[in-house]
Amino acid sequence: MELNRHICNQLVEKARAFTQITLDDDYIVRDNKPDVVHIIYTKGTICLEDVKAGSQSVWVMGKLCFESMYKSDDDRRSIDSVTGEIPFQEKIVMEEINDEDRVDIKVEIEDLSVGIINSRKLVVRAVLSVLAKSEEEVQSEITCRLPTENHYEQKTTQLPMLCLVDSVNDHVRVDKEVLLPSAKGNINEIVFYQTDFRNEEIMLRDNKAVITMDVLLWVLYKNDTTKEYEYYETTLPLSEEIELYNLHNDEIFWSKVSPENISLEARADYDGEMRMFGLSMTLNVSLLLYREETCEQLVDAYSLEHELVIKKEPFTISQFLLKNISKTRILEQIKVEPTLPRILQICGCSGNIIVDHMQRVEEGLKVDGILNVHILYSTTDDEMPFAHHNSQVPFEQTIEITGLSDASKYWTDQKIEQLQVNLLDNMEYEVKAILQIGIFAQEPFVSENIVDIQEEPLNMDELQKQAGMIGCVCKEGEELWDIAKRYHATPENIMEIGDKVLVVKQVHK
Repeated sequence: MELNRHICNQLVEKARAFTQITLDDDYIVRDNKPDVVHIIYTKGTICLEDVKAGSQSVWVMGKLCFESMYKSDDDRRSIDSVTGEIPFQEKIVMEEINDEDRVDIKVEIEDLSVGIINSRKLVVRAVLSVLAKSEEEVQSEITCRLPTENHYEQKTTQLPMLCLVDSVNDHVRVDKEVLLPSAKGNINEIVFYQTDFRNEEIMLRDNKAVITMDVLLWVLYKNDTTKEYEYYETTLPLSEEIELYNLHNDEIFWSKVSPENISLEARADYDGEMRMFGLSMTLNVSLLLYREETCEQLVDAYSLEHELVIKKEPFTISQFLLKNISKTRILEQIKVEPTLPRILQICGCSGNIIVDHMQRVEEGLKVDGILNVHILYSTTDDEMPFAHHNSQVPFEQTIEITGLSDASKYWTDQKIEQLQVNLLDNMEYEVKAILQIGIFAQEPFVSENIVDIQEEPLNMDELQKQAGMIGCVCKEGEELWDIAKRYHATPENIMEIGDKVLVVKQVHK
């Protein structure tokens, strides 16, 4: 029998795997660089180059790009930096995967250190965590009604559902130029730089996803005239757009923006002087668009003319639970170890969030983690003009969610909304921060769906055995539908509401 169906697209996780990669490699300092005496600060980024899905496995290829600021033995260039990269290739076993599947890879640096073997040779050690996840779009067909041209008695219910409208993965290339203020000297050489991202927001309008954020940039560079070190800090407003199609105003969306392949170079201004910084990067944008719909679902049917053989199958549909942003404030005083140089002035700071544990509690979702804060500062020691300090501030936040269960599916994203470091004295500073933890939660609804109905002749012998007229006393919670189906009648014929109902059996020949 032909059934009227409603189609709902859903994003279903097909496979997930986690692994760690350990990197250990030697680095030879180039001939044009002075000897290394002491490593001050090291940063690293991951550049993914290729992801290949095969039969029951995924190959991940990329490189760890690192940069280390160090004190040299050259009096004219007491601070310098080296850059390098370590390629990696890892096979991840995922038995459910084939070569046509799309696999999303997230690689994070858990630990990175650069040590000195000798003045011309360094050792780079790192631990990378790799999360591989494959999701596929599936269509769920929900039976709504039977054809209206035949006489069927149908029982339906209203089923709320969360349907996937679109899944977008895009890369946005950004190039920004920063002109130095007149009080700053021309650029001879960029020694070190750091970027951070704040106030990230995505809005949907006019068939576009509009991405806005603030890029915090601080740079340590050499003055072209005096050869002295200068640092410059600025905030760059960023606004980029991604084209979308068939966008409405009722979409519920979840997004994540990951900056990648960040580079900074010195550029000439309009007068030909080296007074500009050119910042280039790629924004990796992941966007899921959902729409909350209500579908009429057929749950039962019968006919006075035929016997209906109903086939049902279990099915699961996602229902919207919550989209929420929770904020937590951090205020912490940090003391610098006595073995480090004393602080003269803080040049720049950066931070990142590391989530250690998520746990479902009675109020919702409890998140435990640390705020990792790095500061670069000028010192009171002429032998060590700059130093770096890293502090880890623990935090705990509970996101209030009603109805979160062990079966709930949710995504989380952690961002630093504000980060400020204030110098208290030459051995202590204060960290003020606002952390933003977002969550998007769905709840699976498990039920049965009618997938097929076959008509068979009525069993006249069984019908003849039933009484032609029945006195029925309605029980609390009992529906007319149940009574009508049980005694081969229609709800319309017994709609005279009362505690006592006279049911007359009907047979259509």
